[in-house]
Amino acid sequence: MAKPTKQELTIRPMVKADVPQVFDIERHSFNDSSWTIDAFYHELEANEFAHYFVIEYNQHILGYVGSWIVIDQAQITTIAITSDYRGYGFGQLLLNYVIQFSRNKCDTLSLEVRVENAVAQHVYQKLGFQYGGKRKNYYGEGEDALVMWVNLNE
Repeated sequence: MAKPTKQELTIRPMVKADVPQVFDIERHSFNDSSWTIDAFYHELEANEFAHYFVIEYNQHILGYVGSWIVIDQAQITTIAITSDYRGYGFGQLLLNYVIQFSRNKCDTLSLEVRVENAVAQHVYQKLGFQYGGKRKNYYGEGEDALVMWVNLNE
C-alpha cells in the first residue's frame, strides 16, 4: 500500500456512521480484549467526557483514538491503526492531535499500555510520556498494564 502524505490525511471527530469501520479495526487489533460495538456507540452517544477522533484517507478510516477529559485530567481510552497502515507514524499523528486538543483543558494526559508492547511504549516516550506505575492483571489472564503520563503544560 502506498503511504498517504500528511496533507492527504484528515483527522476529525468520530461520528456514529464511523463505528462499523472503527469496530473492524478494533477487532483485528485487539482480538479477545476488544471493545464491543455497543461500547463505541455508548461513548459517542452517552459519555459526556468522551472525545473520539478518526484519521482517514480518501474517506477510508485508517485508525482512531478515544479520550476522556474529566476536570483537569485527560486519559487515552483506546487507540489503534489498521494493520495495513501501521509503522507510518499515523498513531503518533493521532496522539499529537489529542495532546493538542487536551492541552488547553487539562494538566496531564495518561494512558495504559500492555507491558509487552514495546513499540507503543517507544512512541509514547518520544512524545514525552513517562512511566507512572503498573496495573496488575489489567487486561486479564495475568497481563499487566503500565501507566504512562505526560504533563501538558511543560
